[in-house]
Amino acid sequence: MSLKKLKFSKINPAGNITLLYDMKNIDSDDIQKISKISMGDLNLYAEQVGFINDTHLQMMGGEFCGNACRSFAAYLAFNDINFKNKKDYKITCSGENSKLNVEVRVSEIDNIFLSRIKMPKSISTETIDLKLSKEKILKISEIIFEGIVHFIVESSVDNEIINKIREYSNKRKYSAFGVMFFDYNKMHMVPYVEVQGFDGVWENSCGSGTTAVGYYLKKYKNIDFAKIIQPGGWLEVSHENNEVFIDGPVEIVAEGISYINL
Repeated sequence: MSLKKLKFSKINPAGNITLLYDMKNIDSDDIQKISKISMGDLNLYAEQVGFINDTHLQMMGGEFCGNACRSFAAYLAFNDINFKNKKDYKITCSGENSKLNVEVRVSEIDNIFLSRIKMPKSISTETIDLKLSKEKILKISEIIFEGIVHFIVESSVDNEIINKIREYSNKRKYSAFGVMFFDYNKMHMVPYVEVQGFDGVWENSCGSGTTAVGYYLKKYKNIDFAKIIQPGGWLEVSHENNEVFIDGPVEIVAEGISYINL
């Protein structure tokens, strides 16, 4: 067992607590081990972990994450001596081939930013029939992105639904999936996400899940803009000129050195 001293930043994008590590001193084979240790309640605690190298963000399971991208851009602004009121940052992220543009704006508090990203386009948006127990069939929406698949369920939280979606996703070999329990009347969403190799997480907010809800609202409700309330805060999703954006606050919580035994 060896002790690793790793530079980290802890960031809060609408409650979806994210750790960012400097990738320079980390072996790629150790990414999952470091992530699992760091996320624990007795360590730094987070819902997800990303690893940064220049302008590239590598997520812990190779997935794509909108909130982590917004966090990364806010981190770049926080450490950018040339940043003033607003700036666009071009980054790349695992699970997505194209470059991403993230607009970062100041707020009234020095360590809190507003971060807006043009999200990757969905590959497809379809309604599927999910077979539950007692021959009950639930119609849900499946929104497929390059790095993650989200399911929009207009239902209260239900573990049976998650189990059935897990079975469905495993058969299709999805590397990451999310279940967004969505209350249309209240514009409220409870996100659940599973990434291959990690336990499922009830997230306080989910950027790509919010984007999926945006596609759902556009296709089935003819709505172009919505403020989606989530357990840890809010995110706005909007359709503009055939593109989808999410926007919301990002707080830089802490920076320092993490000590991890591998």
